[in-house]
Amino acid sequence: MGNGIGGNWRFGALLALCLLLPAAPAWAEPSAFLAVDLGSGAVIAESRGGATHHPASLTKMMTAYVTFAALKAGKVSVGDVITVSDRAASQGGATLDLVKGERITLGAALKAMIVRSANDAAVAVAEHVAGSEAAFAARMTEEAARLGMTSSSFRNATGMTAAGHVSSPRDMALLAMAIERDFPDLRPLFSSRDTTWKGRVLPTVNGFLGAYAGAEGMKTGFTCSAGYNLVAIAHRGGRRALAVVMGAGSSAERLGAIRRLMDQALTAQPAAGRPLSGLANGGGVPPDRSLDSCGIARSGKSSGPESALARTRAAPAGWGLEVAFGRDLGKVRRDLGTVHRELRGRLGGGSTMVLIRPRDGMLRYRGLIVGLAERRAVDTCLAERARAGEGRCLVMTPTMLAGAVEDERRFKMISAR
Repeated sequence: MGNGIGGNWRFGALLALCLLLPAAPAWAEPSAFLAVDLGSGAVIAESRGGATHHPASLTKMMTAYVTFAALKAGKVSVGDVITVSDRAASQGGATLDLVKGERITLGAALKAMIVRSANDAAVAVAEHVAGSEAAFAARMTEEAARLGMTSSSFRNATGMTAAGHVSSPRDMALLAMAIERDFPDLRPLFSSRDTTWKGRVLPTVNGFLGAYAGAEGMKTGFTCSAGYNLVAIAHRGGRRALAVVMGAGSSAERLGAIRRLMDQALTAQPAAGRPLSGLANGGGVPPDRSLDSCGIARSGKSSGPESALARTRAAPAGWGLEVAFGRDLGKVRRDLGTVHRELRGRLGGGSTMVLIRPRDGMLRYRGLIVGLAERRAVDTCLAERARAGEGRCLVMTPTMLAGAVEDERRFKMISAR
């Protein structure tokens, strides 16, 4: 084949690098959800609403609630100056990039925690209010029990995955309603579109606020273990509704589910259905959504608070081919397996891997055959493109593979919020 293009067979790689395979939309149902009419308090829609889940950064709603209570009691003030501890500064995931010894007011840290889902700010708030994050988490669990959140217990102020750190859609809805009821003057923080830090205007991480007409706010949450969570409040035509989604497989799935729930809750005739407090929690072990949300198959025990995020995949040696791409992880895996079986002989082997590729605010998945010799990868891909069309494959150089692995690593760290 090299002679067929004038001996310059590397030219095929340059052609192939321009290819991006099309993404196919895929909608699925999140692990659990519910919607409540805020006028009547009736549950409008619900599926596994009492199921135990990892709350991820929905946790910060309780961090805010406990802090709001301390502010109301006069124990702390928004003007209090916090000196950032080493523990706060060392937090991963979404952060404000605080450094040890830096000073920030409680008010600024609280807003950054809500608007940006900043984990370092959350720990700084917790330490200021209670002396330590552990003591603060104990207060969070006590408040949960007092509010009737019977499936909720907390081990940290951020929502990073930890044993025993759990909640449910029902409990998170109760918490949202408690924030509205008990702290109406502070609740608008959850509607804020941005915050300012060191002269920079930082937009909210809550895409629901700009994506749904009548959106009022509350909070997003994501870790690999939890999947994509969201508590949302919106209004339309004098009606107000609250919706909770937990365990969605992608940000698009989460937003789609919330849209459908909100539309249902805001258009349905108000009914004298069962109140939220009448929905029972089921207990049990929270589902691990790592495979659906991050493409990670877990095995063994976690080695840290969010081991899927801490785990770094080494870039594979050699060249590779991208032969599947899309938003449906299951389809990408199936297509990858099919193509690998078809091409294994000509490629001389190779192994498969799926990488996350964030794109346009949504997750895509790349199905790769890796560990290939350069000549085999390029020649095989060029032949397949001539036979089956330009969408058949994309040649991946070692540098491109290393970059793809690094992109996935950065996404997993940044998006833990």
